[in-house]
Amino acid sequence: MLFILCTALLIAVVLAAKPCEAKTHSFFIEKEQAYNGMLRADIPPALVIEDGDSVVFNTVMLMGGELSPEMTFDEMLILRGEMKEKGIGVYAFTGPFLINGAEPGDTLEVRVKRIVPGKYAVTHIYPDPMGIGGLPEGFEKGFLKPLFLSEDKKTIEYAPGVTLQVRPFLGTMAVAPRPGEILPPAVPGYFAGNIDNRELVVGSTLYIPVNVPGALFMAADAHALQGDGEVSIAAAETYFEEVELQFVVRKDMKLHYPLAETSTHWIVMGFHQDLDEAMKMAIREAVFFLMREKSLSREEAYSLCSLAVDFHVTQVVDGDKGIHGMIPKSIFS
Repeated sequence: MLFILCTALLIAVVLAAKPCEAKTHSFFIEKEQAYNGMLRADIPPALVIEDGDSVVFNTVMLMGGELSPEMTFDEMLILRGEMKEKGIGVYAFTGPFLINGAEPGDTLEVRVKRIVPGKYAVTHIYPDPMGIGGLPEGFEKGFLKPLFLSEDKKTIEYAPGVTLQVRPFLGTMAVAPRPGEILPPAVPGYFAGNIDNRELVVGSTLYIPVNVPGALFMAADAHALQGDGEVSIAAAETYFEEVELQFVVRKDMKLHYPLAETSTHWIVMGFHQDLDEAMKMAIREAVFFLMREKSLSREEAYSLCSLAVDFHVTQVVDGDKGIHGMIPKSIFS
């Protein structure tokens, strides 16, 4: 009996001590060190960490860190064209981070612990002939608007009498896609990527299926705030002075598509070039979740989606459009 009690005590001490073993790494880059290429499975890791570790890092502005509120729209368009000619994307990624122990078939749990936004942001509209945005009609010229965060970084004065609340989140969090695939960073999918989900603020968690050993996580596309839809193509595009994420390898969670969690909701997702198809995908993910987690029948789960789940347009501008379904935790006892 004494042996059993001592063994149980030892196990409890080990389990209690495990979180203390996790480390916090600092990883800060200059704009020249950002990764601006396509999403692939063979990008060399910039940092190697262990399961449970956290990383404090920064992000730089879009377009290789060159986007600036001091630019004119035409200057930004020239820069964008130069990057496209070089065959590189406009996203300036921090990473990749290789998480030891993550294997294909696992799920990477990404906990958003802290975000310190920068001092300024930019939003813009492309002209109609480019056909980019949710409403490419009636805007003959491009438009770029500089935005400046208040001293406490809580608000942006958009115009006289129009004040916006800063609600920072990473527009893009991605793991490497399947080996052999080369994917544009502006398109979301099973690897997460450019989700542009405004719910992924501090306190939220993103779950992403792992496709390659180590997962190879990268982050970019810092947003000071954004509305659902991101209809004009741009959020308040900014940089983050600091982001703290914790990475946990989940061997017990098997996903085929990203899933998110906040203190109040589970969030399922669907992405497709056709917004109707994206909606169907999000509904299917909600049905799968409710069947898996709450043991409901397929019919019960589908009906519950109609009664209690709110479906939002995540964005309509990323190539593959997004829908996310908000499943309230309050309905579960």
